[in-house]
Amino acid sequence: MKTRLLLLFCVVTSWLGSAVAAPSAGSPLNGLWRLDPARSSALSFWRTFELKIATDGDQIVLTRHLGYGNRGTEEIFRLDVTKPDNVVPVEWWADNRYMGLYMGGDGAKHVRAAWLDDGRTLRLDSNFVVTTQQGEKTINILSDYKVSLSGDVLTLIELRSARMQPFIYVFKRVAP
Repeated sequence: MKTRLLLLFCVVTSWLGSAVAAPSAGSPLNGLWRLDPARSSALSFWRTFELKIATDGDQIVLTRHLGYGNRGTEEIFRLDVTKPDNVVPVEWWADNRYMGLYMGGDGAKHVRAAWLDDGRTLRLDSNFVVTTQQGEKTINILSDYKVSLSGDVLTLIELRSARMQPFIYVFKRVAP
């Protein structure tokens, strides 16, 4: 009986130790990701799209690099999942697809970040104001960053308040 209890204690202790150590390994989204254009929505003007995701506890740094030939732009989003409103200054809206829209309001995206699916999905709820010929309009974008079970594919699904169809971008892991 003592042997069984000792064995059970060792198994439970080992399991608890691995469960506690798992979060320190970092998010499965961490790393550098490159767009797979054949499996993704069209980028219009841009030809390349890379994402770099780095997490440290409640802190997330998401870097987007969009390129076309020797032209490119980089956006860095520093987010804290404990904050209901992360204010991210934006010079211009890189996703503007020949629409004649410009950053308006306070010139920032207001982003709420949340982890879903035991950390396999990052959801961003972004609100910002654009200036159009007809005046200012608020845009909302829901972005879900989901990593595959194998950890080598990242899918970004974006739902925009100004569009009926979602954008779907599929990325392959380039580096951890």
